[in-house]
Amino acid sequence: MPKVKLTESPFIKYTVQDAPGFEKFNEKFLPVVIEALNSIHINLSVTENELSLFIPASYYNEYHKRNAGRRRKIMSKTGEYETFELNGHTKTFYSGEKLMYSDVLPLILTKGDAEIIRELKIPRATYYRHKKQLLESRYYQSIDKEHLTKEFALSPESAEYYKSLPSDFSF
Repeated sequence: MPKVKLTESPFIKYTVQDAPGFEKFNEKFLPVVIEALNSIHINLSVTENELSLFIPASYYNEYHKRNAGRRRKIMSKTGEYETFELNGHTKTFYSGEKLMYSDVLPLILTKGDAEIIRELKIPRATYYRHKKQLLESRYYQSIDKEHLTKEFALSPESAEYYKSLPSDFSF
């Protein structure tokens, strides 16, 4: 099965007949196959000459998109970590107010990458990954090119302008 999210429930229907010599075999194992598929929420029905198969998208997506993997750390403006315990597991996250695209963009326009990495106290690979996402985002594409200069980023009205744009995500 594809490892993509289903937006609608697939349904197929065929006209079929028993293969010669398999009538008793099919009669014996069809209920077993139907029960096995029903246990994983795949609905198979076979009538005299018709076979139909239905996969509910909600169950498929729940199984294949089970939110596995490490969660993204939300970075803060201070760059300091806090830990807390939840269900016996220690979780680490950046504390304080979220660091948004509008906060990072003036830094990118006025400082070098190494200086920003030291200032934000984040791993280098993480910084470059987030910077790439920012530069490819709708947020960045919606900025007027005249507002992407070092001079504008240093001006007092830049913060207000960058925060006013839609799609201001956390960095």
